[in-house]
Amino acid sequence: MVPDQAPPRAGRPRGVLLIAAVLVLEAITLLVIAVGFVVTIFSADALSVGGSVFMAVLLLLVGAGLAAMARQLMAGFRWPRSPSLVVQLFLVILAFPYFSLGSPLIGLALLVPAAAVIVTLFSAPVVRYTVRTGRTGKAL
Repeated sequence: MVPDQAPPRAGRPRGVLLIAAVLVLEAITLLVIAVGFVVTIFSADALSVGGSVFMAVLLLLVGAGLAAMARQLMAGFRWPRSPSLVVQLFLVILAFPYFSLGSPLIGLALLVPAAAVIVTLFSAPVVRYTVRTGRTGKAL
């Protein structure tokens, strides 16, 4: 008797690659901002050392989470879809004040990738790729 095997799968959809790339770029951006907070600790104009350390650690943790989501999404797991959606919705919310403040380029830089990820998360190939079962029949 042959054990149950997962059905053969096609390659990763382009949507998964797009989402993972955006998540990695967001993680890198958070890393750069965290380094900026660390640099401000050693400057003469440091307002709050504790606040700068807190923000640097927080940004590093969120960036690590984004990188982990990208990696697991590329592996075909479905759990990264929900937190990816939440992060992108926050970015959409954060983008709108920049339009009214006279910085539309920053607003677009936040809004366009987030909107692309949100739309792509619900595309049929991405959902199909991330909703699969293993040999035991349990969802991954």
